[in-house]
Amino acid sequence: MKEPFNRLVELDVIERGRKQRNQKTITMFMASSAVDLLIGKLVSIIENEASLLGGIIDELDEIKHELVSMKSFLVDADRKNFQMEVEKTWVADVRDIAYEAEDIIDEFMYHMNQQRSGIKLASFLKHTIYLPRNLYVKHQIATKLQNVNRIIKSIPERKQRYGVNSAEEASSCRNDLKWVQKNGESALFLKEDDLVGIEEQRQLLMGWLTDQHVNQTVVSVVGMGGSGKTTLVATTYNNEIVKQHFDCYAWITVSQIYVIEDLLRSLIKEFYLARKEAVPVDLSDKQHKELVQILGDYLQAKRYLVVLDDVWELELWKDIKIALPNTQSGSRVMLTTRKEDIVLSSFGVESHVHHIQPLELDEARDLFHMKAFSNYCDRCCPTELKALALKLVEKCEGLPLAIVALGSLMSSKKTKPEWEIVLSGLNWQLNSNLSLQVVKRVLLLSFNDLPYQLKSCFLYCALFPESYPIQRKRLIRLWMAEGFIEQVKGVMPEQVADSYLMELIFRSMLQVVKRNGSGRPKVCKMHDLMREACFVNIRKRKVLQCI
Repeated sequence: MKEPFNRLVELDVIERGRKQRNQKTITMFMASSAVDLLIGKLVSIIENEASLLGGIIDELDEIKHELVSMKSFLVDADRKNFQMEVEKTWVADVRDIAYEAEDIIDEFMYHMNQQRSGIKLASFLKHTIYLPRNLYVKHQIATKLQNVNRIIKSIPERKQRYGVNSAEEASSCRNDLKWVQKNGESALFLKEDDLVGIEEQRQLLMGWLTDQHVNQTVVSVVGMGGSGKTTLVATTYNNEIVKQHFDCYAWITVSQIYVIEDLLRSLIKEFYLARKEAVPVDLSDKQHKELVQILGDYLQAKRYLVVLDDVWELELWKDIKIALPNTQSGSRVMLTTRKEDIVLSSFGVESHVHHIQPLELDEARDLFHMKAFSNYCDRCCPTELKALALKLVEKCEGLPLAIVALGSLMSSKKTKPEWEIVLSGLNWQLNSNLSLQVVKRVLLLSFNDLPYQLKSCFLYCALFPESYPIQRKRLIRLWMAEGFIEQVKGVMPEQVADSYLMELIFRSMLQVVKRNGSGRPKVCKMHDLMREACFVNIRKRKVLQCI
């Protein structure tokens, strides 16, 4: 938040502020917060400065209404997750014109406060010596505001002129969902030789699945995107000891958008196919009630295992549990999720939670070498590449997905200069290299699922340097100063901001480094690769600077 303008002593501070702002991270999500602040500023001016507004009150009132519409547009843009270049251009236009309007309002406020304080700059007197007091300034500002309004009104015209077919947007969304499902299910076919550092965790899960408790039990595995949740559960699910313990078993990938009827149909097919039985005919014609009946009848006398991979909403359990009878035969439901608030909820049955841990450095290095030097004798790292390989492994911070993807990329790099190029330009590689696209897409799934008001807060954390320990109280104050915290009646802004932070932690977007005596997060950090993925959202013409 900017310092009060009555502290300014020179008009060119406005121009300097404009240049400084353009050097900071500006994204479509942060733009909405700025528009929120600007709308509030305009309302305050119109209500409190009526005696000074003179000839520009109409322009201010008109632009206020336009900015409210801008806010709605940015919210809709976020929900639709715009991917087309023309759509990104519209969002950028709205964002930039909002900041242009802010500059003009700041200039006006500066002059009003200057008049109050009695400061008379020579440049100001030069323009007003032959005109009534402030008339020239008001005229200039009114002209600028009119120009802004003209530009605002031209944006929808360009949108209509260069619009894209909504069917293309729907097709893009469907492709993303298919990609998520395909990559989740591919973990079922991984070979044991490709796995590192999961045996102890697998034994823990197998123990929960095959113990003698007869009650239906939910076993949850939680961790950030790319941490190996699906791989760990898949290798547990495929274990022969586990499969022999159950009468039938099924695996379905849920993802962010699902249709409960489709999930029920998939479960029925999986159960029948696992036992080499004929799948009921005409499943596609069955309605919700019929599908629940078929599934419940089939499982009634069986000990079953169900895996729900990639769960994003607690509502899923409420939707699906009625079709999974608790027959007191030791049935188990496993789920993977990125969201800790899901696994902390009561499922109404017994439950176990496993927080997946990043690979230890030695394990991470072994996995990286396995991929990067697969064509070398004994998969050993050449001496001249050891230091660079270690730095790349450390960049991944124990994230198996990133280690595998980066190792596979480096398997085609044979010389030290080639390795140095990748290490120095990892941000560019994430955005441009097809081998690392999977890492970016997996990490950004979590970002895209964030509530609108949390996106600006999360992106702001990327302003801190790599592996920087962020103090909770400091971060909350900074969010408040930037205007990212929504006003909630009867709740202090600090409490709202604290709930934002806890939500980011629950979603595995921020990692807790240190807790206080009562167990509350005291220091947190952003995973280095998550921070790199944030850069992908920054417009090319803007430059990110660290705090």
